[in-house]
Amino acid sequence: MMNTLKIGVVAGILPARAYEFTSAVEEVSRETGREAEILHDWEALRTDGEDELTRLRDEKMLACDAALRLQAKGADVIVIPSARVSGYLPELQAELTTPVVALGPEDCPDCAAKKLFESAPKPVARGFRLGLIGGLGPAATVDLFNKIVKATPAKTDQEHFKLMIDEDPQIPDRTACLLAGGTDPTISLYHTAKRLQDNGCDAIIIPCNTAHAFLPYITRRIRVPFIDMQVAALEDIQKRFKEPRIGLLATSGTVKTGIYSKKAEKMGLPLFVPDEEHQKLVMSAIYGPKGAKAGYTEGECRDQLLAAAEYMVREKGCNVLILGCTELPLILDETDAFPIAGTTVAIVDPTAVLARKVAKLAMDENAKRGAR
Repeated sequence: MMNTLKIGVVAGILPARAYEFTSAVEEVSRETGREAEILHDWEALRTDGEDELTRLRDEKMLACDAALRLQAKGADVIVIPSARVSGYLPELQAELTTPVVALGPEDCPDCAAKKLFESAPKPVARGFRLGLIGGLGPAATVDLFNKIVKATPAKTDQEHFKLMIDEDPQIPDRTACLLAGGTDPTISLYHTAKRLQDNGCDAIIIPCNTAHAFLPYITRRIRVPFIDMQVAALEDIQKRFKEPRIGLLATSGTVKTGIYSKKAEKMGLPLFVPDEEHQKLVMSAIYGPKGAKAGYTEGECRDQLLAAAEYMVREKGCNVLILGCTELPLILDETDAFPIAGTTVAIVDPTAVLARKVAKLAMDENAKRGAR
């Protein structure tokens, strides 16, 4: 038995034509014995456009809004009765996964209805969309976005993939919650992730290492997968370096929760953290009055970070240093040969690793889907 065919009709542009098509669908349904559910959207077209271009673009935007509403209601196909729809159909279809059919003045409503019953168009492939929880902090968000753009092999704007940033700098501080009983950011992080999920994102990333400590809770209710920045960085290290001794430069919240060390241990990677004195220097480089969150990337914050890095190399024998807070790559760049403490070490920027990973994922997915 065939399923009920759900036909959405953008009816407010030419209501008389919409009624005519609806009658044709009902007649074909009776003739074929196949059930059809007709979903109408009756938003009326504005009549105050002073010129043809304004009137056309009014219609385009109405058609988009109405079609999106019908798609959300589960329409299998959307029909737009309009004299001009054929001219902008590709523009509209690019915003929808539900197939859209034009019904111009020269088209026979009965023929169009019969064609839908015989062979309804298949859903349109949707391009990969990445969601980014931003504002943790704002500069780190800009940094990650910039690195994603640079990591994407695109020659035109249109060859880049879809990315949605929900910038919410009011999300409570993650480190303050973990270390000092500050406001729990779970609700804010969850709500932001939910907005990205509801807007059709296929995966979500967070340019904040410490925020990953809250993911085990958030993922209990969010269906969209998160791409773990720590796992991406550690996998990159494991792949590129033969015998890494990893030093972690991160917030005290990241260090305390073990979101790097536990993952490194599972992968058999040795990972070390600074002593109390040098951990304070890392925190000052991030949170201090002359730190990265205050907008500084040179001077005192750089000196503090380098002092902690030198300690990790000299005292812990580290040959790979992870910039485990997304503010730290604003101070130091990633490199495989950073001179320090009389030797050279690799500086790994998890933000850059994540950017390369999601750019590849998005391009591979779009190639597989045949979409952009």
